Amino acid sequence: MTSRVCRALSALVLFVGAANLLPGSAHAEAARSDPMPVEVGIGQVSPQIPDFTNTSKPITFAGQIRNTGASTLRGVHLEVQRSLVTARSNMGSANDGGYSVPTKAVKFTELAAGAPQSWKLTPTELELFGSHSPQAGVYAIDIDAFDENDVFLGGQRTYMVWKPMDMSGAKQTRIALMWPVVGQPGLTGQKKADSSALPIVSDQSVEQQFTQGSRLTRILTEGSTLPLVNWLVDPDLLNTANALSGGYFYPDPNAASTTSGNGSSTTSGSSNPVGAPGTDPKNWYSLATKVLTSSQGKNCWNLLYGDPDLNTLSHSDPGKNLLKTGMTGQPPLSPCRANGQTGQTIAWPSDGQADAATLAGIASTGMPNLVTLVGSTQVSGWPSAHASLPDSPNTVVYDSYLSGSSVFADPAKTAPATLNSAGVLAGQVWLAQTALADRDNTGRVLVVTPPRDFDPPQELLQAIDSMSGVPTADQWFGLDDLGKVLDTPATLEHASALSPVSTPNLSTDIVASVSDSQLLYQALHAIMPGHQFDSAVPLRPAATWWRNHAGDAAYTQTVYSTAVHDHALVSFGGQTPPLTMSGKSGTVPVTIRNQTNATITVYLRAHTSHSVQLKVDENQGPHSVDPGQSATIRIPVKGEGNGVQVDLYATLYTCKDMSQNCTYYPSGLIRPTNEDGGHTQVTVKVSRIGIIALSLIIGSGMLLVLLIGLRVYRAKRTHHAPAQDTMAS
Repeated sequence: MTSRVCRALSALVLFVGAANLLPGSAHAEAARSDPMPVEVGIGQVSPQIPDFTNTSKPITFAGQIRNTGASTLRGVHLEVQRSLVTARSNMGSANDGGYSVPTKAVKFTELAAGAPQSWKLTPTELELFGSHSPQAGVYAIDIDAFDENDVFLGGQRTYMVWKPMDMSGAKQTRIALMWPVVGQPGLTGQKKADSSALPIVSDQSVEQQFTQGSRLTRILTEGSTLPLVNWLVDPDLLNTANALSGGYFYPDPNAASTTSGNGSSTTSGSSNPVGAPGTDPKNWYSLATKVLTSSQGKNCWNLLYGDPDLNTLSHSDPGKNLLKTGMTGQPPLSPCRANGQTGQTIAWPSDGQADAATLAGIASTGMPNLVTLVGSTQVSGWPSAHASLPDSPNTVVYDSYLSGSSVFADPAKTAPATLNSAGVLAGQVWLAQTALADRDNTGRVLVVTPPRDFDPPQELLQAIDSMSGVPTADQWFGLDDLGKVLDTPATLEHASALSPVSTPNLSTDIVASVSDSQLLYQALHAIMPGHQFDSAVPLRPAATWWRNHAGDAAYTQTVYSTAVHDHALVSFGGQTPPLTMSGKSGTVPVTIRNQTNATITVYLRAHTSHSVQLKVDENQGPHSVDPGQSATIRIPVKGEGNGVQVDLYATLYTCKDMSQNCTYYPSGLIRPTNEDGGHTQVTVKVSRIGIIALSLIIGSGMLLVLLIGLRVYRAKRTHHAPAQDTMAS
């Protein structure tokens, strides 16, 4: 105790001296945030939960220590300190506070700069908690480093729990744990131009995410071993795996790259892609179907098809239009529905971030049975996780403490490397927070949502599953299904309590490309009656996945280029030079080319530059054109001029009611393409020389020839008559 008092007095003197030297508290905060001379890392805590019946058992803490300075440190030693934590908001970092644990210290004679050294401490439960009957609750356990003068050099904090159900008025914390099954989009809409029609993906990494032992495989296997999780499934991920199951192609990585006009990189070798078997996607799809349709997958909830980035799309007019399209997209595969899920769909903004615009954008789609899943920093004071917010009456708000990075790290967000084992610390934080959560949220179910691309370490999984090894009376948390939260009446809350949108939205260029791709794609498939198509193709570049991952610009360009190319497969053929129309009526031929692999049905509208001189039968259709064929459409016209040239224009439409905005070449493109195959122009020279007039002219010409011939004949006859008389004489 004398040593601790001396250290406390020394710290007080140092603090007062620093306060006199630094003008203002801001400087003091800056000084405390400076890097510590020593980094302490924890790599093992065993067991995760102490034995509540035998305090003589040891608890092992082990890890590494590193000198972060430039010179060697001498006389460094590690101590264990404990302090009681009474609220989740008080959980922090090691700070040389609490009671020293009377266990053998670890000493380092020399600690060279930058070179980590291992350490291990094994206090008994009695030493760690200081009593045979410790006070119930959560303890912060700090492994602190001091120099030979007992000056604090740095430390690392973890947590241990002691019989929290013995706390006064304690109730078991109920948790609805979400389990996202979300991956990288990759289907481009391209297919191999042969009889196989195999898909072409944007990158080989799309397939690699399905390999045996991959993150997505572990998500399925590990989630199915836990007592109860709520699966959040993007149907497009299963659709992608199924599409690749029979084989696929990807751009040749050895092909030379070129740069397009907007700066995006494209692969010139994509026209000759590399083929690959679909064994891994097939195996993963089989596993996913098995898990999600089994009893382990009964709490299965579909995300919106393609998991669109709700924040990005809600903050622009083109994005709002895309959002409405995305909401209505019907997934070809829906294992959650097959397992009896109630039909509700989850709208989940990135990282749970949402503002008024996001909620309004979701509400404007008018999609029924939609549940919005968001985060909040103020949820601890709410009576229920089921809330009614402005423009979002059916909202589930998840717990920011248990869903935070201290428990579920996001692999997409690179954190500084440390000496810690992230899984070890995350598991202990989970146990501590669940033990304290009941004090914040008595009687309510906590919703917990890991990030989309989470990859839970074994220690965290063990912590989540730990209650199976704890006596029933001591089990301080249990897992529930999301349906129980939704069965609770929604309470009215304020949108200001939501987690603000702090990460950047997708770029406006991407939104523009996706918007144009969607219009072109929709126009093409609108004229293919009965043809199956994937409504998510043009929308995948706006998936939430790209908010935290690289590659979005290149993928967007690939999808956009594909949409432009495929749309151009239906067009007007090259027209003949100016046509001459004889008479008052006739037809003007135009050719429609169909280079797709499906029969198309189009409508045609024609008009002229001078309707007085050339009248046209405007509306034509429907016209069907077989795959790979061309068809000539003859447009009836009537001429009222003579010797004039009139331009006739023909436009393709996708709908019978051509008063609607359904031109085949979309009118709302943000960046119009260079070629406009939905329009054609024919120049017609109008002449009013009719058939009767032409017959009279021809007849007059023939009569004139006959008269001239008769006159010549008579002239010859007159010339030869005297000769005949002479001969006669």
